[in-house]
Amino acid sequence: MRFQSVLLLVAAAAVGFSAAGRSQENSPAVTDFTMTEVLSIQTGDIIDALAPARGARIDPGAPPTVRLPVYFEFDSDRLRPDAVVLLERVGAALSAEELAAFHFSVEGHTDSVGPPEYNDVLSKRRAAAVEGFLVSFGVPHARLETVGHGESAPVAPNETSTGRQRNRRVELINLGAQP
Repeated sequence: MRFQSVLLLVAAAAVGFSAAGRSQENSPAVTDFTMTEVLSIQTGDIIDALAPARGARIDPGAPPTVRLPVYFEFDSDRLRPDAVVLLERVGAALSAEELAAFHFSVEGHTDSVGPPEYNDVLSKRRAAAVEGFLVSFGVPHARLETVGHGESAPVAPNETSTGRQRNRRVELINLGAQP
């Protein structure tokens, strides 16, 4: 059975989340939309997750996290139509006034199916595909950088299809204000 390739965007932001599903604990806040219907995730949700509270600084050692589902064709860096809709909203969020001063790292990850060397390359291609889409949407290339991690940083066990699906992701990390 072929598993649908899924990519998760993890957006690092500052503390101060208030929408449903968001943590207000002292530990880094995590908003996990991976089980949410893609079309219900709105641009405002992404802005709220990425924009630090006024006057707050982003803690690069422990940034709060938002996970968003982005789907790719199987064993490919080709975005599926539902991913395009979500990435249009991500692009709109990154272009919003609240986020215009920030720089982001687009970091690709895979599950452990296949050789590690292949997964390293696939993770880089998927991160580059997301970056390319965001640039074509109008996000300046200078605000984005890409990294591929392959299968080296799983967020779930690779023994189950659900775990593998969660590990096939791209993390969008808010690196703070541009110099």
